[in-house]
Amino acid sequence: MLEVSESKLKQYVLHYVGDSLILGEEAFPTPDVLLEAAFTQLAFNKIDLDQQHDFFHETDINLNEIYTYAHTIFHNESTFLEQSMNIAKHLHSASQHPNIKNGELFVGFFENCVWNNEVKKVISIVKIDEKEIFLDVKSDQNKMIVNGIDGINVKKINNVAVIVDRGLDIAPAVFIKTKRKEDVVYWQERFLKIRVADEDYHKTNLALTECKKYILKEDNFSNTEKLGLLNKTLDYFRNEEEFHVDDYIQTVFDQVDSTQKEVILNTVKPYETVISEFAIEKAEKTYKRKIKLDSNIEIQVSVQNIEQVDELIEVGYDEVTNRKYYKIYFEEEA
Repeated sequence: MLEVSESKLKQYVLHYVGDSLILGEEAFPTPDVLLEAAFTQLAFNKIDLDQQHDFFHETDINLNEIYTYAHTIFHNESTFLEQSMNIAKHLHSASQHPNIKNGELFVGFFENCVWNNEVKKVISIVKIDEKEIFLDVKSDQNKMIVNGIDGINVKKINNVAVIVDRGLDIAPAVFIKTKRKEDVVYWQERFLKIRVADEDYHKTNLALTECKKYILKEDNFSNTEKLGLLNKTLDYFRNEEEFHVDDYIQTVFDQVDSTQKEVILNTVKPYETVISEFAIEKAEKTYKRKIKLDSNIEIQVSVQNIEQVDELIEVGYDEVTNRKYYKIYFEEEA
């Protein structure tokens, strides 16, 4: 986990990347406390720190532009402004597509970040595509003054790359966030040129995600059946060393028609892999065991034994009121 609560923004710069390229001419030193807090939130907000990426190049890692620029900054901080300009130029080159929006580019150099219990230097690169209107409300001589300000929402999702220095002889670790799925190609592949560091974790995570999506969206399953299938899915991944989709279908689904099987195969087949225990731990937090009713009532079920679901929850229909109901059995209140 990357901890930035005690980090220091040592210097930063802003460029503009769009149809034209406007380069900031000055790298600013550590700002005041309020502005530093805003920049820190902008730089690290909602980054996926579970999925590490590595820089790569087909022939020579030194030919990867962002790797080279970041490596230079880490080991010669006086080059920060120059290398940030190179980063902006490279992003401008990688952004030549009508669907990629113009916007500001923030590059920040942070110190005193903690990763794996070690103090690290970090570079954050943020592409800001949108601005918002904010109200600036002040009181002046017993009068309220309101102005509209065109500004940046630091909590809003942007395309972000967080690059963690690991020393002279070890390539930096990279963590990212992309705003939209369509940004993946230009941000990850053309601009950063990175790949997943732990392929088994990546594929296991995607397999678990897609299996969950299929189960929750399938109308032929009742809510209690969905709970059971989600539990059986987690049990399958816990008990097996490798994920094979045919084996998964046979193990988890008692009955599945050819159309359903084809959907699962087409969706999850690319993610067959050696199963990552870390990915399972992450999935267990997101596999919500809830039954949502149209009356805004949620029933949360934490039953691990699948067979117990039908024993504890009974689904019925009341002909008098013409409504469905759930009957829940228990020994005593917790």
